Amino acid sequence: MNKLAPRYAIVLLFLLMTLTPASGSVLGTAGYYNEFIFGDIAQEDTDSQGRVAAAGSVAYYNMSVASEVQTINPSYPDLVVGGNLTWTNGSVGYFSDINSGASIYKKGDIVVGGTATIAQNNGGSSVAFGSLTTSAALPFNFATEQSYLQGMSTFWAGLAATGSSSVKPGEVFLTGTNPALNIFTLSAADIVQNIGFHINVPYGATTLINISGQSAQMQNFGFYFNELDANYDTLGLFPDELILYNFFEATALTIAGIEVHGTVLAPWADTLFDNGHIEGNLIARSLLGTGEAHNELFNGKLPNHPVPEPATVILLGGGLIGVAAVRRRLKG
Repeated sequence: MNKLAPRYAIVLLFLLMTLTPASGSVLGTAGYYNEFIFGDIAQEDTDSQGRVAAAGSVAYYNMSVASEVQTINPSYPDLVVGGNLTWTNGSVGYFSDINSGASIYKKGDIVVGGTATIAQNNGGSSVAFGSLTTSAALPFNFATEQSYLQGMSTFWAGLAATGSSSVKPGEVFLTGTNPALNIFTLSAADIVQNIGFHINVPYGATTLINISGQSAQMQNFGFYFNELDANYDTLGLFPDELILYNFFEATALTIAGIEVHGTVLAPWADTLFDNGHIEGNLIARSLLGTGEAHNELFNGKLPNHPVPEPATVILLGGGLIGVAAVRRRLKG
């Protein structure tokens, strides 16, 4: 009997249970993008203050991207489009005319897998940007990220609730006491519209809200954190970066007339986002509308997915096969 085989199995199991994405974010590459979409985007008359990535095609009209991004990161270009880009009027990057009083600016970079059609204005481009690369090799694999995030969403949905949820007419109360992580479960029927959404957990704790249902809405909410009304949060105390709404079953999601406080993970959902803001990441299958994204990216601590990205599995499997082959040769 190979006495080392059980040890190899234990090592592999340990690695599978503890690995995080190569990007270092629990959301993978999507953690660095304000909007990360696995299909198409069609938006107009709005902006994303952070970076945007879409695996499909993007159609923009009167749109600015990465208007609050002041740093250059070659691994995460400001706008990544897997398909074709069509754009009339707008900008990519941090410009002084957008950010009133700014003394610096950074022109943004665009990477497009297909073609780019940029409308002209008075003989020049109607879109301001730093660089545009078309027919390009994308800086990351959308299919891998999609598989990873769908696995994440399903895994997190299976975690037991640690806090209590109380749903009353016009009000939802989520109460937890864990100083690190509080998990809640709701159904899409609980959060249709016109509600006060109360989160009561310790300051500094991550909040995970698992929401079931294939069709979901977030409309006309009022958000409260430990009774702090988000509409009157003049000191910026609402912990947007520590809250994640996990729509683990949704294939259709409507966000309207609302300022969502936290990150929305809906990796299977075609999303209509109109007349509102999101203070966090938006991860979805497709995106349509005029909703505005603010660059408050998720920074919470959540359990690691027990299955790493596919490329990592291949690497680990190949490594173990190699070890086994060497041992066979040595025995021979």
